Amino acid sequence: MIPSDIRLYTWVDVEEVLLRSQEQEQWPEDLVWARGYWDELVLGIRPGTQHSVKTWLQEIYDPRFQDNGQQGNDCIILESAEGNQRTLPIILEETEEEPPSPNKLIPNLARPTVIWQRTEKLQAPDIFPDDLPPVVAFHSFKGGVGRTIHALALAQALINAKQKVLLIDGDLEAPGISWLLESRLPYPPICFADIIALIHGDPSPDAEQTIDLATQKIQNALVDGIYILPSFRVNSRLTGLAIKPEHLIKGHKNPFILTDSLALLGKALGVNVVLVDLPAGLSELAAGLILDPRVYRIFVSTLSGQSISGTARLLELIAKLAPSTRDQDPSPGFIFTKVPPDERAKSLVIESEQTILEAIQPLLGEDSEPIRLTTPFTERLQILSNSWQDVWQHLASSQLIDLLHPLLEWLPDNLNNSNQADEPISSQSQRESLRDIADKMIYAEGAETDDFLVTESLENLANDYRNQIPITVVIGAKGSGKTYTFMQIIRRKEWQKFREDVGVSNVDSTALIAPIIASNNLNDKAKKIVDKGRKDCAKQIGLTPPVDDSEIKDYIREGCEQNLHEGQWRDRWLDVIAKSLGMTGNGRDLPKYIAQNKQKIVAVIDGLEDLFQEFAQHKAQQTALRALLQDVPQWLEQQPFRCLGIIIFVRQDILTASVRQNSGQMMSRYKPYRLRWNEETVLRLVAWVADKAKISLKLKPAELQDMNEAELTETLRPLWGKKLGKDRSKQARSAPFVIAALSDYNGQIQSRDVVRLLKIAAEKSIFIDDKNYWQDRILVPKAIRDSLADCSKAKIEEIELENEPLKRVFNKLRQLPEVQKKSPFQLESIGLSTEDISLLKQNGVIIADGDKYYVSEIFRLGLGFSQNAGKAKVLGLAKRARQRL
Repeated sequence: MIPSDIRLYTWVDVEEVLLRSQEQEQWPEDLVWARGYWDELVLGIRPGTQHSVKTWLQEIYDPRFQDNGQQGNDCIILESAEGNQRTLPIILEETEEEPPSPNKLIPNLARPTVIWQRTEKLQAPDIFPDDLPPVVAFHSFKGGVGRTIHALALAQALINAKQKVLLIDGDLEAPGISWLLESRLPYPPICFADIIALIHGDPSPDAEQTIDLATQKIQNALVDGIYILPSFRVNSRLTGLAIKPEHLIKGHKNPFILTDSLALLGKALGVNVVLVDLPAGLSELAAGLILDPRVYRIFVSTLSGQSISGTARLLELIAKLAPSTRDQDPSPGFIFTKVPPDERAKSLVIESEQTILEAIQPLLGEDSEPIRLTTPFTERLQILSNSWQDVWQHLASSQLIDLLHPLLEWLPDNLNNSNQADEPISSQSQRESLRDIADKMIYAEGAETDDFLVTESLENLANDYRNQIPITVVIGAKGSGKTYTFMQIIRRKEWQKFREDVGVSNVDSTALIAPIIASNNLNDKAKKIVDKGRKDCAKQIGLTPPVDDSEIKDYIREGCEQNLHEGQWRDRWLDVIAKSLGMTGNGRDLPKYIAQNKQKIVAVIDGLEDLFQEFAQHKAQQTALRALLQDVPQWLEQQPFRCLGIIIFVRQDILTASVRQNSGQMMSRYKPYRLRWNEETVLRLVAWVADKAKISLKLKPAELQDMNEAELTETLRPLWGKKLGKDRSKQARSAPFVIAALSDYNGQIQSRDVVRLLKIAAEKSIFIDDKNYWQDRILVPKAIRDSLADCSKAKIEEIELENEPLKRVFNKLRQLPEVQKKSPFQLESIGLSTEDISLLKQNGVIIADGDKYYVSEIFRLGLGFSQNAGKAKVLGLAKRARQRL
């Protein structure tokens, strides 16, 4: 049947039906080719197959195919005015021809003259050798979106990064860069139109003569460190384009000669990147580059509905005409421009990304994620003069160059010897060292190290309590480093020593550190450190050895059975602190006693999840926790001498369950000390662990705290490479992949999961890369991917030890039949209550999209759920979760 959006007015529409059928692989084997004319449609068919072909035509052109039997006057009825029927005759021509082989990809938007039967996949152009610079093309569906200014900004960013650039104004319809150049270089020695015409007439097979001539001429077009090739030598010649890019595509033996020549010209000039600003829209002037899968294509769009829809349709067309199936072909990039700084814009960006990701799905690799950037509306860049100098200076003083910096990471290195190792990086001994160091750091319970990474939250804690002892709450999710930080604080024995190790100078006062409650999961060595710290503190203030730790915990549990109110619990917690230090009697007297002994003490509490495992439902446990988190700090702050401080480590879900009324206000108050990891701090942690393992990162530890995300990403390349594959592959970039894979749908990533991945990936790399194939990195791609399932299972096991309600929900999910264990799922198909769903949401396990629930990757793998959603949807949801940070 004819598709509903097609109306058969002319042969063009009739041919469109054939093209649609071919795309859907519905052509019969007996139909070899089709050729449409204004007055007839000729079909090449196998001898003796007229009947079967006519039957097929009857199906696809129903009800407009008219079979006139043996008379040979078959036709298709076209749209006609009443009383004047129009038809298109069909000629069936028997042939022994075979479709051309190989079936080459042609970068052309035009309809083919002859539609051949598809017998094999389109043959893409040869992969560029590594010594050729990447060709980067900026394109936009609509004009006025900021495409040219972003191309210029990338050129400046590359120059700032000590890269060499060839910048080409490829817009032969409405030049932009050429107008800017007119005042700076009024008589350019050669232009893009010259290059096209020279290639067209070049007798050498690879346009060697053109490359040699252009290389000599363009030496005189070096402006601000950039070789510039304008569209025309004289802007008044805009209408004088005799030879166009499409002439090269149709007339040359190599349809990709334009891309090849630009890359070879870049190599001859010694540049790192060839940057081309293309014309907007569906233009044959741009087709040669946007339909070349080897080109690094950057699509620029505003959030306008027309611009987004047009860009999506363009991407669908590219996926259809020039499918990218090779790992070496780069995934495209996107820039959303002129984004206003408001909340509504965030949702528009997410919606726009979703539309674009769905359209580009066929061009993505297994793990690849297209780079997406947003740039704000900048008034001073909207109306620019025709002066190159003015525009260049405006860009230099704007934030646009910094915002485009991720594109430098996306592009492959070329001719940059500083990034090439003089000798292989990878060695089994370094992998073994990383495995062993990371293994010791996974659990603070092991007490294997007294070293720690100084994070922003620890800096805030040390700085804010420089002149007085701390009274605070440190909030963190499971695996965020609460117990690790607890152990590092009590190892220092004195608050002054901790602050000094964080890097705070000019410390005016100090205090003894007293561990009051610790996690049950500490091993014997760590327990001895805690016990010794408590005894040493008691001895310093002249008290007898404190009671046993188990007695303290029993005393707390007894309180939960007595239905105490918050005031009683506050006093009980003060008693707990006093008993832990060996003081008998009323805990309210402890501050006065400490002051009389001219001492100061910081009580440190961890492991609340062990004592209060039913915190979500148990009212008495909630009251006890609320008193500890609110009433005790308030009481201590009112003491006249402030000689007793407290640091309480607590999980966020425990805090929100026990302090229901003002939990948001409380979290805001203690936000500076919250143990939360973002992209930059995660990479800093990875670099710190790798440095401890003696991985050759060329890292100066003193500079680690000041490095930004881009610098950290570059520093970590010897650890896990630039991508999970070769630099020129479409595989995912290593750093963003690891962060996304370990993040939950609350946008959170935990330090323990990161360190665990390093340990497992190092161990797997030892066996996977036993022949040292990956000589440029320590962790090999397959090892990183294969580590994720192990990380997921371990994370779930740890959560279940401390979170009984969530464990019950996980067990329900495990017991589901395999056919139901799919992400996304619908509520009615999986048998979970609304309370179960709420619990999963709170813990970042799932996220809702309409009536469907998606399981985050860090939980999906461990729960044994299969992924039943497209990559576009998964990437979009992950981005939405990260924007919550």
